[in-house]
Amino acid sequence: MGEPPDELKTNIDETDSVNVVEHVIVQPNVVELVIAQPNVVEPAVNVVEPSDNEHKVDTGKYFHDAPYCNERDELIKWCRNEAKKAGFTIVIAKSDNGSYRRKRYFVLGCERGGEYKERIRKLKNEDTATRKCNCRFRLRGYFLSTQVWSLNVVNGEHNHELSNNHEGHILAGRLQPEEKEVVCELTRNLVAPKNILSTLKGRNPETKISMKAVYNARQRLKKELRGEMTEMQQLMKCCESNKYFHKCRTVGDSTTIQDIFWAHPESVILFNTFPTVLMLDSTYKTNKYKMPLFEIVGVTSTEKSYNVGFAYIANEKEEDFIWALETCRSLLKSKDTVPKVIVTDRDQALMNAVAKVFPKSTALLCRFHIYKNVKAKFTTLCNAKEENMVKLKKTLACQWKSVVESTTEESSS
Repeated sequence: MGEPPDELKTNIDETDSVNVVEHVIVQPNVVELVIAQPNVVEPAVNVVEPSDNEHKVDTGKYFHDAPYCNERDELIKWCRNEAKKAGFTIVIAKSDNGSYRRKRYFVLGCERGGEYKERIRKLKNEDTATRKCNCRFRLRGYFLSTQVWSLNVVNGEHNHELSNNHEGHILAGRLQPEEKEVVCELTRNLVAPKNILSTLKGRNPETKISMKAVYNARQRLKKELRGEMTEMQQLMKCCESNKYFHKCRTVGDSTTIQDIFWAHPESVILFNTFPTVLMLDSTYKTNKYKMPLFEIVGVTSTEKSYNVGFAYIANEKEEDFIWALETCRSLLKSKDTVPKVIVTDRDQALMNAVAKVFPKSTALLCRFHIYKNVKAKFTTLCNAKEENMVKLKKTLACQWKSVVESTTEESSS
């Protein structure tokens, strides 16, 4: 073996050198160095050292005396009851039914075990968290040759705190089969969700059911009832079956619905009886479709309000308001009967539409919306401190009330 080149030799003048060239293997056009490493143990890369502050709670004692069960679900139910006593919930991490000559078994883990897998599609709200914390708790169930199920504790430790209150836990808040039947029955009878939840908690005070579980059950029931129909088709069917007045406007010559107006049959009767005063307003982004909901409210002779009709419109533009108001006018049986007073807010598009559809009606502005604008303008112009601002706003409210309710111009001053 020949001598290695000078540039490959170690520097003998450096006494602090730790790497020593043991030998050199020379092949044609290849020079390979074999370097002897000193007896120094380097720390492993990307290895997380156990923290002293990490929670270590051992719950294995709850499962050491597990009974032998003939049924798999019976043993899992016993494990979940014991986990409830310990302060956590159990999920089925892995299971095999014994097909293809494999042995039947199941693995139970903590609800907070494993890692959270991020979705490919990012959500708008990024400030979210996960309950997953790689909990090491594991139970394993075996189906023995004696045709019974046995349970072994693989790891009984948790790396998180346990809670005695299971409120908000996903599994603890699930609806039982008998509770699902109650939710479906009350939903068909048009019972409000909050009353359904109070009924379930009244029958079982220890239940951990949340309002979200009730909403999900109602949503699944509605989806089953409409079958293959879309939500819009289901809406049309309900309007026809309940004899609602409804009218739609499509986008051009297509079948895509752009606007929809509907009114209850009794509301149509009230509107023909008391058409004197109408109040118009629209809410913005208060539904999952983010569409303006245009509301038309009437007033009876006893100064009681009633809903004339509602309309989902694509935009708050003049042409959309004109279509909704013309549809509302078609509810009147007599062509000579029109509202005498129409109250709106300071929406220029709506005011222009009222002037075109009801030219003989007197248009008024809503006092509430005017006062909101006055209050907002007063807040921006007044530079008083917060302590004095409260008193000034109270004074402003009293002065505004006296001006609005005054009978003459002289009394208002």
